[in-house]
Amino acid sequence: MKVDLEKIATLERIKYLTMDPMAQLTPGLDVILRTDIILTSSSTYPSPDANHACLLQTDPQKVDGLIDEVIAYFTAREMPPVVLVSPACIPDDLPQRLLARGFQRQEPDETWMVMEDLQSRKVPKIEATVKVKMIGRADAPLFAEVMVASYDMPAEWVAVLTDLIAPSIGAPGVTHFLAFLGEKPIATLTLMRYQNYVTIGSAGVLPEHRGGGTIFNMAVEVLGEAKRQGVETVLLQTSLGPIFERFLRICGFTLAFKRQTYMFS
Repeated sequence: MKVDLEKIATLERIKYLTMDPMAQLTPGLDVILRTDIILTSSSTYPSPDANHACLLQTDPQKVDGLIDEVIAYFTAREMPPVVLVSPACIPDDLPQRLLARGFQRQEPDETWMVMEDLQSRKVPKIEATVKVKMIGRADAPLFAEVMVASYDMPAEWVAVLTDLIAPSIGAPGVTHFLAFLGEKPIATLTLMRYQNYVTIGSAGVLPEHRGGGTIFNMAVEVLGEAKRQGVETVLLQTSLGPIFERFLRICGFTLAFKRQTYMFS
C-alpha cells in the first residue's frame, strides 16, 4: 500500500489547527505551529497528550538543533520532553536520532483514524434511550465530573477540568457533548473544527456503561451534528488497541497512520 506522506502531514497539522480556538481561550494551553515543528504544552494538564512535539520536518544537518530546542522547551516548563513521530517526519532516521540522544520509545503507539466524505454518508438511527446534548457553560462541572470518572482520575481534577473546559464552551469551532441515559450523564465528547475538518476529543464513557452501545450512539449523534455543520472529514486518534479500532471501522473510519512516542529520560 502506497503511503501518502503529504496527506499524513496535512491530517496531522489539521489536528492542531482545530485545537487553536481552545488554545486561545484555555488558560495555560499553548499550541505553536511552525513549518518545521509543532509544539503543544499545558501548564495545568501534565500529560504527554497535551505536552509534546510532533511533525518535525527539517534537513538532516538541522535536526539535532531541533531536538535540542524540544529538550530545552519542555525542560524549561519542568516537563519531560516528548516527541511523537509519524511517517511524515523528516528525516527518515528521526527515531534513531532520538534514541541516540537519550529518548526512549513508549508504548502503545497512537493510531489515527479518518472518515472522509461525511456529507455523502447516511447517518444511522440510534437508540432513543440515549440522549445527546450540546452543553452550555452551566454544564461544565458536570462534563468535567463525567470525564474524571471515565478516565479514573482523582476527584480533585473535576475543578481543574471545569476551569479548562468552561472558556471554550460556545466558542466558534468547538462543541462539547454530554450523553444521558435517562437523567444520568454517562459520556462526554468534544468536536473541534477547522474549515471542513473536525477532530474528536475528550471521549469518555463511565465504566459501568461501556460495551452497551453508548459510545456508538453518541458517535452517531455527534457525526450527525458534524454533517449538519457541513464537515467533510472527521479525524480522531486512539491508543486503546485493536478492539476499539475495529469498532471505529464499523462506524466508517479507516486507518490513516500511526505515531510512535519517544520520551527523554
